[in-house]
Amino acid sequence: MHDIWNPWHGCRKCSEGCENCYMYFLDRMRDQDGSRIYRTKGGFRYPLQKDRQGRYKVKSGEMIRVCMTSDFFLEEADAWRDEAWSVMRERKDVKFMCPIIIRSHAGSAQAA
Repeated sequence: MHDIWNPWHGCRKCSEGCENCYMYFLDRMRDQDGSRIYRTKGGFRYPLQKDRQGRYKVKSGEMIRVCMTSDFFLEEADAWRDEAWSVMRERKDVKFMCPIIIRSHAGSAQAA
């Protein structure tokens, strides 16, 4: 596994399972608000970044964890999701692991 790709950051607490969320904990330690959802500046196109020799920093065949500080399917990320899918399509040689959060209409969440 190579690294983590967070094209956006922040989340909404939607169930009791969110009470001990590590992202909220880390943001509190940095005096940040974990409920503020925003597109990351330098990291959005991370899987496409190349080194000085023109080789991808994330090597072919590597696994990269996606949205470890957010939920890939948050409504607030709708405007950015198509571009994230495009990045993944461009790097078909990389394995993208995205934890899926299923949110019910009642507002609860559980990992899929």
